[in-house]
Amino acid sequence: MAQELAFEYTPGAGPLHRLHPFIKLLLMAAVSIGALQADLKGQALMSIAIIVSARIGGISLRKLLAGARPILITTVFIVGLAALHVNPIGFNPEALTSGLQFLWAIGISFSMASLFFYTTKLTELRDAIESVETRIPWFHSPYLRFSLLFSLTLGFIPRVFYEWSEAEDAWLARGGKRGISMMIHVIPSVLERLIMSAKETAHALELRLGR
Repeated sequence: MAQELAFEYTPGAGPLHRLHPFIKLLLMAAVSIGALQADLKGQALMSIAIIVSARIGGISLRKLLAGARPILITTVFIVGLAALHVNPIGFNPEALTSGLQFLWAIGISFSMASLFFYTTKLTELRDAIESVETRIPWFHSPYLRFSLLFSLTLGFIPRVFYEWSEAEDAWLARGGKRGISMMIHVIPSVLERLIMSAKETAHALELRLGR
């Protein structure tokens, strides 16, 4: 089953792709933090800005939220439990409203991260950070580069979603169904793949420390 992969770089020549990667990184951080602090009007404006930016960058709304389902479903479950009254049975309207607003903020942060990864090559981000790093004598080390560590760390995030997609496809291809049973069987497989990927990343880091 073909799926949209979350946080996978998509080649393009639009304004978002040409924007300096360091600026996009700062915007992603600012929007993600701001979404948690903003009121409903602020979140609505952020959502509109992200949707318009995605359209300009040629990114569909479906792709913008690719991979978000497990995070959003988990958040909905937590919000529902937090707002639930056991005796008497019912919901706390204020807790439910604030919880749904938090869910919206998570969606905004995820979408903004998608915009960043879909339009930014990590090599470009590394070079941008490195250009600043080399100008700071006390920050620069001949043996260890923050720019390389940071870009490799960010590069590991799309790998998580890729491995999850691969494991989920394999589970469904064997006749399995989505649910708790899938989570129990898929998570160990994903963790094993991520450990192997981390070893490969560490090896790549060792080879490039002299750069």
